[in-house]
Amino acid sequence: MPNVKPFCTVPFVEAFSGIESGFRNCCIADPQISSHPGQPFESWWQDPRLSEFQNSMYTDQWPKECYRCRVQEESGDQSLRTVVNQSVNIDANFGKWPSRWNLKFGNICNLACWTCNEDASSVIAEHKRRIDILPESFVDPEQQFRSDWQELQKNVLESYDYHDTVTLTLLGGEPLFNKTVEQFLIQLIELGLASRTRLEFHTNATQINPRLFSSGTWNYVCVFLSLDAVGTKAEWLRYGCRWASIEKNIEFFKSAVDYVEVHCTLSVLNVNDLPALDGFCQQHGLELKISLLANPWFMSILSWPAEKDQIADNIKSSSFSYYYDLIGSQSRPEAVLELDKYIEQFGAIRKNLADYDPKLFHAIKVSAH
Repeated sequence: MPNVKPFCTVPFVEAFSGIESGFRNCCIADPQISSHPGQPFESWWQDPRLSEFQNSMYTDQWPKECYRCRVQEESGDQSLRTVVNQSVNIDANFGKWPSRWNLKFGNICNLACWTCNEDASSVIAEHKRRIDILPESFVDPEQQFRSDWQELQKNVLESYDYHDTVTLTLLGGEPLFNKTVEQFLIQLIELGLASRTRLEFHTNATQINPRLFSSGTWNYVCVFLSLDAVGTKAEWLRYGCRWASIEKNIEFFKSAVDYVEVHCTLSVLNVNDLPALDGFCQQHGLELKISLLANPWFMSILSWPAEKDQIADNIKSSSFSYYYDLIGSQSRPEAVLELDKYIEQFGAIRKNLADYDPKLFHAIKVSAH
């Protein structure tokens, strides 16, 4: 591996299925490069744009698209880059075909998270349809995924011809709420490939499927829990969840898999909740990883144009002060107004922020008007 600090193996070893079952260069990069509509994976893996992104890893500067990993590392945390680099063996088949797959199984989901969108949640799509803000150009990712899944599955299985061990990162929607995920994993077991498969679930922690977590079935299983706050605030942020059920499910995951970690998507809506979430993680012996929200842009802490303490006084003098300093670093005057308008549109469907975080509600209202 080249001895250059920003070098990243991810674009050489990992394939990312994307919205409408296309492909992306990375799930963390911003902006992302996407495959052309209908472009076969074989063509995408040799695409000049992907090759150019790969070549940018050999420079001594961070590629501009990779700022989210840079921020994680500068804050003292691990990033996707560092984690994958540590797990990858540079062998004869390096880069020839993926040894890792980041699989987005459509948008079937049981929650409507504020920082998510219709491409990743069927509930959000329904909510936007009900209040008539679903884009006319919206194409249901589930329908597209089903039409493309057979070919995508074939590409995934080909990885076992190149590599002794294959890592599958399973996303949705909510992968543990998706029958296609269950059927695919059972197929891997029946094909005798489970012992060569490392599984990574990204889950909202509201669902469990003991059938998939039988001891000794898989080479390794880790579960990344998407949690952005605790208690009732978590219930507001991730509409449809029940915190008591999440706590119970976390105990199941801790007993059933090899590793459990909490992933927090940091936005204006939860930046002040970091200390409470960190305390919960410490209490339960869980690592906490923080990733900056990039979109929607008006929820990004970088875009916040008003006083920092309005949304982040809890972290000003804490171990999270690094993120406090980032607030407003790319401020946009219209961000709060857009955020306020967006939340208000769902007033007839979702619960009122004022009942769950009156301080944040007041900060948004004051700064928007």
